[in-house]
Amino acid sequence: MATAGDIAQGAIRAQARATDGIAAAGWAVLGGVTLLVLATFRDYGISWDETLQNTYGEKLIAMYASGFQDRSALSYVNLYLYGGLFDMLAALANMVSPFGEYETRHLLGGLVFVGGLLGGWRLAELLAGRRAGLVALVCLACTPLLYGHGFINPKDSPFAWLTLWATYYACRILANPDAPERRAVIGFAVTLGLALGTRVMAFALIVYLGALYAALAWMRTRAAGPALRAFVKFCLPVASILPLALAIMAFFWPWSVTAPLNIVDALETFSHFTWHPKVLWMGELVPSTDLPPVYLNQLLLFQLPEHILAGLGAAFAFGILYLRRAGLDPRDVKVRQYAMMVMAVAAPLIGFAVLRPVVYNGLRHFLFVVPPLVILGAIGLERLFAAAWARGRTLAAVVAAGAAAGIAWQGAAMAKLHPYEYISFNLLEGGIEGAEKSFELDYWGTSLGEVTQGLAAYIKRQPDAPAIPKIFVCGDRMSVAYYLPKGMEITDKRADADYLVGTNDPPCREHFENPKDAVASVQRNGVALGYAVDLRKNPKP
Repeated sequence: MATAGDIAQGAIRAQARATDGIAAAGWAVLGGVTLLVLATFRDYGISWDETLQNTYGEKLIAMYASGFQDRSALSYVNLYLYGGLFDMLAALANMVSPFGEYETRHLLGGLVFVGGLLGGWRLAELLAGRRAGLVALVCLACTPLLYGHGFINPKDSPFAWLTLWATYYACRILANPDAPERRAVIGFAVTLGLALGTRVMAFALIVYLGALYAALAWMRTRAAGPALRAFVKFCLPVASILPLALAIMAFFWPWSVTAPLNIVDALETFSHFTWHPKVLWMGELVPSTDLPPVYLNQLLLFQLPEHILAGLGAAFAFGILYLRRAGLDPRDVKVRQYAMMVMAVAAPLIGFAVLRPVVYNGLRHFLFVVPPLVILGAIGLERLFAAAWARGRTLAAVVAAGAAAGIAWQGAAMAKLHPYEYISFNLLEGGIEGAEKSFELDYWGTSLGEVTQGLAAYIKRQPDAPAIPKIFVCGDRMSVAYYLPKGMEITDKRADADYLVGTNDPPCREHFENPKDAVASVQRNGVALGYAVDLRKNPKP
């Protein structure tokens, strides 16, 4: 007959097997995404930012290779205001890669995405356990905004994942703020430095961590003097390794240290950016300086997957219940860690609503708020399942089936949009079909590559094609030129052009003819993203 000890040992072994199974499933998901990246990275067209970014990386490498004699990177366009981490790595990779320079960049971006998934998995596991970590990993992998931007966005996507890794290490520090583990402190310094080597906004992470240290010091002493001394004592382990973060930043962003106030100048420039394009917002072209305070919130509502929105609702409800029971006490480890996550999302959104900096092209400038939101939504789904399980297996099965169906549906929707996953809108906006007239879709212009290949095939079939076809491009020229066969030219004058290539997005729509007249088209879900027109047969301006 089994004893109580035998039963306890059996339960421990069963739990260990379940834990091992969850870990194995997580690695399988990560491996599957890696294989998908390797299989599809060449499908993506060139985003309009990549040509400049590619050159910036080459100039940074040239600066170091020349012993700082070539300093052109320090004044190149406005990119010196950004760190060049990704662009330097891409320039180095292109020295040895067997692929084209842009295909290499897209492969590197996809692998950075995989590395970001690992960080999200670890963070969710730290906050809410292994099962929540697995759910978060799957949800992050199936978030079209994150997946699509991973290949084509050389600033915002790496920055989003680096800040997530830094948040993970900050949460590990907050688990034991009096004596944080050394690996966590060093990890925070390294990831913070890499994030700063991409965008200056990463300094906000220091503010969030410092605010939580200050709150903890105050709660322990309730007096200004002792609280200040406790705050300084708490911060010393973290502050002591900040020089490492700044050194990493300086290496990838050398302009930041060429003058004492350059970092301040960068922050000031980004808060009042001088380029003010118009943004398609709710069907109207609105100056980027006049977008409403709800701009980011509304786009998040329309572009986050439906199951994540449901999970965020559940997470909010469970969070309120926890706070009613335990209170908002920074001496509670979970309160500190979740506060770090909430600040990583709420502070930028509130900052935008109050300060109203220039933003354009959807959510891309604030893409870094999406991973923590998805993780919080995934934790909400896992907690909902746990609460349902406590009330019966049938209810738990219904919750699990609903979440699984949502994730599977999202995966299928992403497959239909490939390789333009980033344009996705959820059912609240009616998908991209409902969003076409209201919001920007392919604002990166990546469909230009595919439509150019279609135009080249059309020209080849035409017996009366010009000896040297001339093509007018509404969009980034390199996004077209990279895919043009020899013997075809791009012209800056539409009147001289035989063909037109462009995207179905402002400001190109004024150039477009009737889509029915397109000789090559890129469509997803019945929506034209880009197309080519034979101007000889359709010459109307």
